[in-house]
Amino acid sequence: MKISTVTFSTNNKARAANTLFLRTTVLTLCLASLLILGHPLCAEDPVHLPVIPPSISRISPAGMQRGTTATFTVDGRNLSDATQILFDSPGMQGKITQITDIPEKIAAPRAGEDLGAQVPLGKKQTARLELTIAGDATPGIHRFRIKTPLGTTNTMVLAVGTLPEVKARENSTMDSSAQLEVVALPATLIGNIAAPGDNDSYQFEGKQGEEVLFQVVASQLGSDLKSMLTLSDISGHLLAKAGENASTADAALHYKLNSDGKFIVSITDRNHDGGKGYFYRMNAGRLPYVTSFFPLGVRAGETAQVSVQGINLGGIREVNVETPKLAEGWTTTPLVIGNGGVHQLNEAKIAVGNEPESLEQEPNNTIPQAQVVSLPITINGHIDGGAIAGSDSDEDYFRFHAKTGERLTIDVAAARLGSALDSVIEVLDEHGNSIPRATIRCLNQTTTTLADRDSRSVNTRFVSTSELHEGDYLMMGDELNRIDFIPDQPDADTLLKGMDDLRVSYLGTSPDVHAVNTPVYKAQILPPDADLPSNGLPVFHLTWRNDDGGPGYGADSGLDFVAPSDGDYFLHLKDVRGMEGPDFAYRLTIRDEIPDYRLKAEPRNPNIPQGGSTLITVSLVSRRGEERPIDIEVKGLPPGVTANKATIPPGMDSTVIVLSATPDAPLNGYPAPIEIVGHAYLNGRDVIRLANQNDETALQVASITPSPDVVVTTESNAVSIEPGKDVTVTLHVDRHNGFKGRVPCFVQNLPPGVRVVNVGLNGVLVTETQSSRTFTLHAEDWAKPVSQPIYVVGTVESNSSTMHPSPPVLLNIVSTDTASQTAR
Repeated sequence: MKISTVTFSTNNKARAANTLFLRTTVLTLCLASLLILGHPLCAEDPVHLPVIPPSISRISPAGMQRGTTATFTVDGRNLSDATQILFDSPGMQGKITQITDIPEKIAAPRAGEDLGAQVPLGKKQTARLELTIAGDATPGIHRFRIKTPLGTTNTMVLAVGTLPEVKARENSTMDSSAQLEVVALPATLIGNIAAPGDNDSYQFEGKQGEEVLFQVVASQLGSDLKSMLTLSDISGHLLAKAGENASTADAALHYKLNSDGKFIVSITDRNHDGGKGYFYRMNAGRLPYVTSFFPLGVRAGETAQVSVQGINLGGIREVNVETPKLAEGWTTTPLVIGNGGVHQLNEAKIAVGNEPESLEQEPNNTIPQAQVVSLPITINGHIDGGAIAGSDSDEDYFRFHAKTGERLTIDVAAARLGSALDSVIEVLDEHGNSIPRATIRCLNQTTTTLADRDSRSVNTRFVSTSELHEGDYLMMGDELNRIDFIPDQPDADTLLKGMDDLRVSYLGTSPDVHAVNTPVYKAQILPPDADLPSNGLPVFHLTWRNDDGGPGYGADSGLDFVAPSDGDYFLHLKDVRGMEGPDFAYRLTIRDEIPDYRLKAEPRNPNIPQGGSTLITVSLVSRRGEERPIDIEVKGLPPGVTANKATIPPGMDSTVIVLSATPDAPLNGYPAPIEIVGHAYLNGRDVIRLANQNDETALQVASITPSPDVVVTTESNAVSIEPGKDVTVTLHVDRHNGFKGRVPCFVQNLPPGVRVVNVGLNGVLVTETQSSRTFTLHAEDWAKPVSQPIYVVGTVESNSSTMHPSPPVLLNIVSTDTASQTAR
């Protein structure tokens, strides 16, 4: 990762006001109650308040043309005495010319209303930035952080373009031609859909035969706009429309003009919404743009020819692509079109794989017509035409042979590479029948309540959780989920397993929308041929089928298939919506199962206090194949900072890294770019994966901050617990820097089956008058023996809360026999 930086100074030097902000609804409600009662925690006495790291929330405008210098306003908190701007790419420089405090009136709390708004925040400020982007800087979406003595901020996005920029006038609607914004193309058109139902319209000159492009960039910049574009001639006759039913928020319209004259392009929100957050940048003109390419990938170590379709590509229809010798995991490489100065406006990436490549051979719409393939294989094809009589759309079949117990990985790469295909796959037996995968026996029933739930959220609310436990499987509709957390109090959500901000479903099922009062069943997974006595509840039979492959797959499908017997099998692939077209390309890979994994680490900008600690949570986004321990290390830490050893053991999906700084660690040093690296011994070799490796938002840096407000310790450095039993742990909180606030605590890195109990609404809370607290850990009767470090983490509350972990406490889950022998 390359980071460019510039140092700066400002005459606005003010100590950031420090106040409290609670990150969860439960804690917000509690603090609001304290405010209502006039609790001294909220008094305007700075010795009671925490030091709050800086944060930024908005930049305006949202981008600039490269090769120029522009001025921006950044909204944020606690930006005083900022020292550096960190960019994710070279060729970007900047300075802060002014920091301004923004008065913020906190109204008296209204019981039951706007409780979150009544919680004081850190000092609200704006920063004036002057940024200079080199003429050869890479165009596209970039990110930056701001460094202050209190640490680094979160990242903010910034668009860098190549075209002159034109800002829309207000009221540039189509009500009359006199109000139209007249622009010379090519240009980047900048505006905001300020009110519901508004549209911005631009008039331009065009010539017959010109292919014009209008590409909206909005959602990637944090805009709420879901754009729709229309192109009309000067008389108002509609020529083209884009975005009305698009699956993505940002529309793109391209059209070949049929005459010389004046034309009008208009942009609006497809849902007729609008407001301050509905801003956009629209690249417009006779611009090179790739609309599709085929194949979607190539074999590693080979030079392949890729056909491209698009507009204004200078006659280029084929591109030679050179690839690395070996593809590690999900690997892509840019598809670059360059000839005589032609460079496409949009970014295109092609996949790189290790398997032999083949092309789909039509007709293969039916089982008798199935294309015979030998494994391993990657097949490049389309869902486009070839439909048989009586069928609405194309669907493809492939025949392959497998042996009993053979484990195969089946992946579709399509949507991830820009294809319009929303795939669904299934494996059929030699007669074309679905193959049973598992029987799901329902053990008891509850229902969802309070609100409908979308297909992403891990939060849900059940009428009753009395028969449920953490780790239980649930059937909701056709979706198999697993419980991650059950709250102690009834008025709180149960959390389902999730990865990468998505709800995870199991055994090939896919997340779906669930309405209020949907039946939910505690589920037992049994072999497909299980013979069950009736218990009055439904029995579900799952087959080898998948729609969405889970985190990292988007709309693409994926299966880990285990052949039940020797014989031939059919792989059936189609669009789940029954759609088809020339841009519905796919890349289907069938190969022996290759164990692999992907990691995510948060936060990506750990701020480590001198003489204190903070933590990074490393989570599995996906794991394929055998479960082996994944050892985690941190590379590139700044001087004076160390990291503990951490491992994600089999059966768990996360671990904790504690970063600790010495008291004399350099406070004003350059933020260090860090890497979080995983090591897993799979198939006889060390498989190395970087956390956030394929995440473009990663700008991972570690910074040293002033000494901590609290230090958390425990009375014991090891505790033992038997399944079905409890054990108590006593923690201590030492407050520093004059901080006298309360300290909510939680326990991190607990093994499956162990949880904190009897903590009530406030959790493990050390109040303002306390310096210690004893809490109880409970091990479920199914908890497995393990020795694992856990951490008690104290939270210093604010809008940018800081976390302060204790030294590790070794938690030993011991069997009853072991415990009895130890007692003797």
